[in-house]
Amino acid sequence: MTIGNFEYYFIPVLEALKKNGMTHRKQNMDDVAQGQNLTPAELSLTNAKGTNVFRGRVHWAQAFLAQAGAISRPQRGYLEITQRGLDLLRDHPNGFKAKKFREFPDYADAWGRGRSNSSDVVVATEEHDAETTPQEKIEAALSELEIAVAEDILNRVRALTPKFLELVVLELLKAMNYGAADSSIEHLGGPGDEGVDGVINQDSLGLQRIYVQAKRYKAENTIGRPDLQKFVGALTGLGANGGVFITTSSFSNDAREYSRKNLTPRIVLIDGEELAQKMVHYGIGVQTRKSYRIVDVDEDYFED
Repeated sequence: MTIGNFEYYFIPVLEALKKNGMTHRKQNMDDVAQGQNLTPAELSLTNAKGTNVFRGRVHWAQAFLAQAGAISRPQRGYLEITQRGLDLLRDHPNGFKAKKFREFPDYADAWGRGRSNSSDVVVATEEHDAETTPQEKIEAALSELEIAVAEDILNRVRALTPKFLELVVLELLKAMNYGAADSSIEHLGGPGDEGVDGVINQDSLGLQRIYVQAKRYKAENTIGRPDLQKFVGALTGLGANGGVFITTSSFSNDAREYSRKNLTPRIVLIDGEELAQKMVHYGIGVQTRKSYRIVDVDEDYFED
């Protein structure tokens, strides 16, 4: 069984409340989970923005049902099914969509329909018929934007010099909190670099060293196992504790299998797609055009 959309959980939420009576909202989520035959992995699944998918959808199901008057909040943090909720269960045992709530005038008023600011009305009413929650819509749009920006970044990096990539990679690793201090990351690329492009001192004395190699390749070029073996050989000669091999292209399956072995020193692979995604995530080569604040009711605030 897979996780349903938020509308799917209207019936499970109502059934659990009918069976158990007044229940804390978090317990209601647990009650719904027990009746869904979901695996621990499915229950812990998060989206790209880190939001727990199952609990997020049950939360929104609770919120919509409360706005529709199908459940009430008799005291802080607790939910209870109403007569309207019992009627919905009786009349629609196989489920129903959020548009059903438009039949209830108090629901329409609660979401703002009929107000003069029509732009808000569109957001508050028309969008409710979709299968995803309002928060999921925003997070999906942000993820789509970040993917597009990452693709653009990768193409730009591929078009610039190898030295530019080497410096970008070191800046990224610094943003990821590698290195004991700003001076702990050093660019080594150039003649006589012994097959490495940078070094990171993980402690102030330089006892823990990680070396970096960055390869600017076209998308169709693939890093194979021989390239990694050369890198490991260089690391061994330098007495390195570990290494990071980064490319703007990709790694062959044989190369990835080689890196997964218990190598000493250990190496980590980052391909072009992951490199671009990390650059976006850590703010390298991007700027924030506009920030948005996602708000939700602080349920804990309204509890004793």
